[in-house]
Amino acid sequence: MNMIKFILTAIILIFSLNSYCQTKITSEDLKLAVGNWEGSITYLDYQSNTPFTMPANLLVEEGNNSNTLVLNNSYPNEPKANNSDKIKIGKNGLLLNKHAVTSREGLENGGIQIQTEHDAKDDGKKARIRYTYSIEKNVFVILKEVQFAELADWIKRSEFRYTRKK
Repeated sequence: MNMIKFILTAIILIFSLNSYCQTKITSEDLKLAVGNWEGSITYLDYQSNTPFTMPANLLVEEGNNSNTLVLNNSYPNEPKANNSDKIKIGKNGLLLNKHAVTSREGLENGGIQIQTEHDAKDDGKKARIRYTYSIEKNVFVILKEVQFAELADWIKRSEFRYTRKK
């Protein structure tokens, strides 16, 4: 009977430590992104294997609840590509856009950097995808990196880099 108590206690301890160590984010972490931004997107063109940069603007608004931001993307040189997207916190702050939050760091200037990772396909191949959201008072960067299953290195797939409009 003592062995069963020991095993149950160990299991409970392991599960509680696991949930304690998980990285969580809150709606407060994302509020700094709300506003009007201008900048560019740079993405890797797989056909030519060279980066391509074009102007991009972003209007970030609060969504229908505090855990959602709406991103209205506009491209001055490619208006047909204009779109809207969302950033949504899920599972009590453990997920961002349904992807596991792997790190959350406060930046010295009062900003925040959040990383997520998930398995998916990119260019038709199995890959690990990592998003890094760096949100500061006047700078907002969304970086997408790809690690193909057969490679150890991460490839910079795209980077949205914005400065806050005055």
